[in-house]
Amino acid sequence: MFGQFKLQDSISRSAALAFYLIIAGFFIMVALLGIIEQLFLNDLMLPILSVTLVKIGALLSLGFSAVVFQWHKLRVSSGLLLLLIALHLSVNGVNHAHELSGIPILIIIVLSILAAACLLIPLQSRLSRLLWQSVALIIFVYGCLLQLSLWFPFLPHSAQTPFSSSLIPVMFITGGIALALRQHFKLSVTGGVTRSTVIAIIMFQAGYGVWFALTLYDIKYETHIAQQKTERVISGVRSQLTFAETLLASANVRWQRIDSEQRLNFMSADLADMTTNYDLIHGAIIFDSELQPRFMTGKAAAFYQQGLFNSSTLQNWLVQKDSDAQLGTNGRSLETDEPFLMRKLYVSVAADEIKTVLVLINLQHALMTDRSDKGAKLRIYLEVLPDVLLSVDEHVFSRASFSELTAKYRYYFKLTPDDQRWQDRHFYVFISDIQALQARSRLHQVVLWVALVFCCTFILAADRTRQLHREKAKLVTLAKYDDITGLLRRDAFYQAAEPRLPAENALPEAMIFIDLDGFKPINDSFGHDVGDKLLTEIANRIRLLVGEDTLLARFSGDEFLVYLPGCHALDAQHLAVSILQSIAAPSTSTGFNVYVTASIGIVINTETGKSSQLLTQLADVAMSYAKQAGGNTYRFYQHVMADDYRKIMAIRNRLQAALDANQLQVFYQPVIDFRSGQVVALESLVRWHDEGRYISPAEFIPIAEQTGQIIQLGEQVTEIVLKDLRDQPELALLSAAINVSSQQLRRYDYVCFLAQAFARFDIPPQRICIELTESALLEGQTNAFLLPERIKQLGCLLALDDFGTGYSSLSYLYRLPADSIKLDRSFTLDLLADTKQRKIVEMIVSTCKEIGKTVVIEGVETPEMAQLCRELGCDRVQGYFYARPMPLPELLVFLREQRLG
Repeated sequence: MFGQFKLQDSISRSAALAFYLIIAGFFIMVALLGIIEQLFLNDLMLPILSVTLVKIGALLSLGFSAVVFQWHKLRVSSGLLLLLIALHLSVNGVNHAHELSGIPILIIIVLSILAAACLLIPLQSRLSRLLWQSVALIIFVYGCLLQLSLWFPFLPHSAQTPFSSSLIPVMFITGGIALALRQHFKLSVTGGVTRSTVIAIIMFQAGYGVWFALTLYDIKYETHIAQQKTERVISGVRSQLTFAETLLASANVRWQRIDSEQRLNFMSADLADMTTNYDLIHGAIIFDSELQPRFMTGKAAAFYQQGLFNSSTLQNWLVQKDSDAQLGTNGRSLETDEPFLMRKLYVSVAADEIKTVLVLINLQHALMTDRSDKGAKLRIYLEVLPDVLLSVDEHVFSRASFSELTAKYRYYFKLTPDDQRWQDRHFYVFISDIQALQARSRLHQVVLWVALVFCCTFILAADRTRQLHREKAKLVTLAKYDDITGLLRRDAFYQAAEPRLPAENALPEAMIFIDLDGFKPINDSFGHDVGDKLLTEIANRIRLLVGEDTLLARFSGDEFLVYLPGCHALDAQHLAVSILQSIAAPSTSTGFNVYVTASIGIVINTETGKSSQLLTQLADVAMSYAKQAGGNTYRFYQHVMADDYRKIMAIRNRLQAALDANQLQVFYQPVIDFRSGQVVALESLVRWHDEGRYISPAEFIPIAEQTGQIIQLGEQVTEIVLKDLRDQPELALLSAAINVSSQQLRRYDYVCFLAQAFARFDIPPQRICIELTESALLEGQTNAFLLPERIKQLGCLLALDDFGTGYSSLSYLYRLPADSIKLDRSFTLDLLADTKQRKIVEMIVSTCKEIGKTVVIEGVETPEMAQLCRELGCDRVQGYFYARPMPLPELLVFLREQRLG
């Protein structure tokens, strides 16, 4: 029914199962209390549930409970019994419409057959799914119609019992929802029922119990009121008849005192007065021994002429002087508008003559009903003859048969007075208007809906609480354990390690830091899925070696931590070797062989008071030394390692302060042309004066590249060079070379920065030569030739620096758009003594000249070296023999002196 909606977004499967069980329990309780009603409460004026509906409800509750509990035999048995009930109703029908609480018998039959089909057809079949959805929709819609007709009486609807009309819509609506939930979520009870579900079931049963108690109280109250009214009617009629008896007895006493000769005349006069003075007396007839009327008074003559006394039964009753029945009903008078009772009296007139006096009692006047308005509107009838009932109503007197009354009024009960004078005649009490009862039933229904809403809210709250607990546990697990390897995370590792930090007598302890070698290329080449599988396999391998009780964590992407209390250096060494061997074995979890190695750092602590974070830091330092040694090895932490790292951190901090304060300087080293001997270009070199001394670029440049400070440093150097070129006229004919790091090429668009800097300082790009190393080109760009092309398009000169220290591919000399090639000083160290080295330089110089590249040789420090380089054909030279790197003021002096010389 709700297939188009995503119910799982609103409620979970466990909440849906709880709703289903609540509704199933509701049906079971309805059936149980219905059985109790049939067994012990059958004297009620109004039924709560009929026997047929109780049977159907019981079978439905059992059958659909068996579905979720997977009790197949009970499910099939319930379906078969429902079919039998439907068949019985189809053949025999029902005696009265209210036996089905006003629901049309056709609907009951159809729904019973459909419910039976749901229970009998295999649940996994497609037909079963369609049937469950259809039945759920039909029941739900019909229940909504019944609910609307209950709350809006002006809507057309079938007559229903006053109180079951408030229960049945709830059963239909909730039943439809239950079937829809079962079909949507494929509900089944595989384990125990949750405590919150049991509580909700009990609470809803309590709500239904309250409804049943209120309904039972109202029905008993109405029954009591009806009994009181009937008793008052019986008492009133009895009083009227007693009064008539007393009146006739007194008259008989008076008659006996009169002389027999005058007695008949006195009787006639007395009866005439009684008829005139009492409305209760219609009239009287005095019969002789031959049952011939001798005297008639009141309406007796008219009744006699109508032949109301001619029946043989009446004649026989009159002559039976010893009969106990002194009061009789005139059956023919019941067909008229003035029915009457007959009281016979035998009076002796003469010694041998007895007259029969027949007094006609006004039956309509005797049946005076009580007009109390309490409770429901009732119509009380007296059964004067079989299938002839007279209304006990002083305003509207009517006569009807029992079948006519039961067709008009569906609910009644009967009372039989214990007075013998009534001769087992019954009083029937019919409910003529049930609107007041239906109004109270609507109020009672609110109890059911409130109980249902409360239980549903309770279930949703409990389910949400369980979900929050699960989510919290999941978050705790995610916060504590790595979702890829299942190992502890860093923070959880530290929390777990702190309580385990040994006391002084349990030392030493070991912290092992494991870092995979070259893991990033595996991720980049094969994808992160392969990388994750590899990490999981490696984590499992390490876990097998260290044991389940040892603290093992994934420290970061490809790094692992192992904490071993009470571990000596030799044990840690053996474990490190085993870990290296295990990791080096090919991994097959990825579907193909993947090889990886690791670098391991170990710290052995013999002092108390050191935190796990500190031990991790020290092990990380040792791991870095293992990685610097080429990887696939281990190193123990030494104090000198920490000293080196502290030195590095100190340089990094002071360098950042210098960058922020613009304290870096630029020195220039002249580049000399061999043919003219003049300065034709400059190379800019950064210098840092700190704490009274110059720090070598070899110390802080690598650190700046590792930390990313090289970006800020490179930009500051570029801006200083451009400013000097702009502000110093002596430099107008010279170009300046700027060294660019691979980090600058990799981290951002360096060419764009250059263009903006040229525009800001108004310097032609042709005056700047960008020096790039082979390694910087290959590390900085996927396409090694894209960046040089962009630099040349900008207008800058381009130099390939330190040629011979990197890849030294001769193809680069041809393909790269470099203006000049700078040979590294490593070529000049042994150039004078090494003939082979000289041949290599001669070949490189010759090749460069053939392709139009200017050759600059670095590191020339002696006259002999300078002369050799000139002979080899180098175009330009720089080195200490010609000029050292110098600050701008000294450079300006140097240039002036060269021009003067």
